[in-house]
Amino acid sequence: MITTAAHNAPPDQEVEPNQTVPTGAHRGRHESSSKAKAYRRAAAGLVFVAMVVSLLVGSWAAFTDTTSNSPDQFAAGTVTITDDDAGSAMFTVNGMKPGDSSTNCIAVTYTGSLDANVWLYGATAGTGLDAYLNVSVEAGSGGSYGNCTGFAPSSTLYSGTLAGYPDSQPAGIQDTTHSPWVTNDAVVYRVTVSLPAATPNAAQGLNATQTFTWEAQQA
Repeated sequence: MITTAAHNAPPDQEVEPNQTVPTGAHRGRHESSSKAKAYRRAAAGLVFVAMVVSLLVGSWAAFTDTTSNSPDQFAAGTVTITDDDAGSAMFTVNGMKPGDSSTNCIAVTYTGSLDANVWLYGATAGTGLDAYLNVSVEAGSGGSYGNCTGFAPSSTLYSGTLAGYPDSQPAGIQDTTHSPWVTNDAVVYRVTVSLPAATPNAAQGLNATQTFTWEAQQA
């Protein structure tokens, strides 16, 4: 920069004292710098436009395709066990005396789709006659609920007092007549309940109730 040099001022411009007047060289550099900045801005703008156009063209021009299989299906299996008592009790015995016994049969069928194991147990209640009653549970074939005609035993699953009959599945009796049980497997059970001839006088007036339960669990 040159300060207050009258000979550098344009002919039609007055130069105030101490005024800075750009020289010709400086004006050239300033103009060159401005043009360079303008070129850079223009170039950046062109690059941006080119990028946008490239993205748009690329999106419009992309080929795509997909493939998929037929719908997959999932369904849970079943564990289903039924008996033929139609909701009735196997025993309704009143006025028992020492030496009496009662027998009934019941058919149990497995219709679940999953292989299963089956346990026997039941809930006992009453005023204490269960301690004196004897129970025998046999597994076999032939016969049905209320009719043991033709029953053929294959095994004895329990023989003992009614009080000792298991009350829950963990303590239950596993029936391995079928191992495992599969769809449409069936077993007929013959259950005999007796009051022994040697039952003491203390059993008079007592009673007992029993629910026999068959539980299937997937194998």
